[in-house]
Amino acid sequence: MLDEIYRQAGLTDDDINRMSSYAEGKDEFYGSEAYGKLFDYFEGSGEMPYGVAKCRDEAPDDWILEYLGLS
Repeated sequence: MLDEIYRQAGLTDDDINRMSSYAEGKDEFYGSEAYGKLFDYFEGSGEMPYGVAKCRDEAPDDWILEYLGLS
């Protein structure tokens, strides 16, 4: 499932390899290319709630990592 989401979002192999370091807090996820691609994917598909996309209810970067089961 994760690989399918990553590919549909347009993540490169390097983006995918770095996802564990984002989840572990070793690298900053917010502002990364992977974050931008995943944000666009989830917002565009309607899976990300509007309040999250607008940072009203939750931070989008946290939501993405939680949704993917990485946090």
